[in-house]
Amino acid sequence: MAATKIEKAGVSFSIGKQGTPITVELRPNHDTISALRGVHVSFELLNGISPAQAKKLADALNENVIGLLVTAASDDKAEAAAAGEAARKL
Repeated sequence: MAATKIEKAGVSFSIGKQGTPITVELRPNHDTISALRGVHVSFELLNGISPAQAKKLADALNENVIGLLVTAASDDKAEAAAAGEAARKL
């Protein structure tokens, strides 16, 4: 049976490097979500969005979004095996 694992992190948003397309980047404040380690998340905006509009959007997200929740299924057998291995090392 698979259980779910919920991981949380505080986040902020910024405008991606200047260029086309304009993007809003998600930046976790800490490296606490294992599924996102080494992953870069950006949101591509519609064509015609100006850099000023993108900045306003990122500012609104920073004012209203406090965190990111990631839910992943975890395999009970794998977790039990890892826990058993850790117990044997004690």
